[in-house]
Amino acid sequence: MKITPLVKLAVLAAVGCGLYALWQKGVPRHQEQPKALGETEVAVHVGKISLATLRHGVTAYGTVEPEPGTADKAPASARIASPVAAIVSDVNCFEGQQVEKGQTLFTLKDIRKPDSSIDQALLKIAAPLSGTVIYVNVRPGEATDPETLTPLVEVADLNRLIIAANVPSSQMPSVKLGQKVEIVPEQNDVHDTFAITETATPNPAPAGLIGTVTLIEDRVDPKTDMGPVDISVPSKAGLRPGQFVRVRIITEERRDCLTVPSRSIVKNQSGEWVVYLVSGKQAIQQPVKVGFREGDTVQIQSLILQPGDKVVTTGAYGLPGKTKIRILSE
Repeated sequence: MKITPLVKLAVLAAVGCGLYALWQKGVPRHQEQPKALGETEVAVHVGKISLATLRHGVTAYGTVEPEPGTADKAPASARIASPVAAIVSDVNCFEGQQVEKGQTLFTLKDIRKPDSSIDQALLKIAAPLSGTVIYVNVRPGEATDPETLTPLVEVADLNRLIIAANVPSSQMPSVKLGQKVEIVPEQNDVHDTFAITETATPNPAPAGLIGTVTLIEDRVDPKTDMGPVDISVPSKAGLRPGQFVRVRIITEERRDCLTVPSRSIVKNQSGEWVVYLVSGKQAIQQPVKVGFREGDTVQIQSLILQPGDKVVTTGAYGLPGKTKIRILSE
C-alpha cells in the first residue's frame, strides 16, 4: 500500500509528542517553575543608622612655634647670643634639658680683659625663662662674636605653643576668632573625617588635639594667596617647635544628625535619593532627603527611619523596591 505524505506527517507528529513527554518526566520539579525575578536573593553588606555630630571646616597647614610676646606676657622662647667677644669656657646645658629661669647655660671668658677683674655675672649666661633647651650651637673653646647676633642657645616653654597656619584667601571670611580647631600632626594623619558620633559610626574622629583661633591677620601673601592665622595649642600637647601639622578650623557644627554611610544612598529610577531599609531578610526602598555631608557620613531626613535601623551599604545600587537579601557583613 502506498503511504501518502499526510500519513507520514501524522506519524512524525506522534513520535515528537511522545519524545517531548518522556523529556518532561526527566525534568526536576524545581526547574519547571523557575523563581520570579523579584524573589532572587541578593548578597549585600549593611550598616547602621546613627546619631552624629557633623562638622564643616577649613583645612589648612601650619608650623608649631613658641607663643609670641604680647603687652601682657613675655614671649614663650628666647634665643641667647654672646654679649661680648669671648671664648666659651663651659657649656652647662644640652638639647632637651629642662632649665629654670636664672640657671647658667654657658660660661664665657672675656678675651678683651684677660688679666683684669671683670663682672663675673656678665660671663655666666643664664636662662631668661624656665623651659626646655631646644637648640644648642656652642662648644667649649669656641670664640664668640656679639656683632653677628648668632643664637648660641634657645630655650622655650613647650606649654606655651601656637600653630602659625596659612589659610586660602577664599576661605578667610569663614574663619572667626574663638572657633575650635582640630589639630593632627602629619605623621599621624590617617583619617580625613571628623565626624563624632554618639553611637556606633563608620568614621570615628581621630584622637586629636583641640585648639582655638587666637589671631587672624588682615593681610594675604600675594605669592601664595594665603592669610596668616594663629591657633592655640593645649598645654602638654606633646608638640614641638618646627613640627608640621594639619588643622581643621570648624566653621559649622550640627548635633544629633540622623546619619548613614554615604555609600548606602543611591538614586532610584525616578531620580530620588533612597536607602534600602533591612527588614528581616528583605531590603525595602525608603525615600530620604540628603542634608549635611561630612566625609563618608551623610545626614538624612526621614519620617520612618530611626537610629539603630540597618540599611544596605554595598550592593544597594540597582535594587528593586523590595527584594530578598543575604547579609554578608554588618
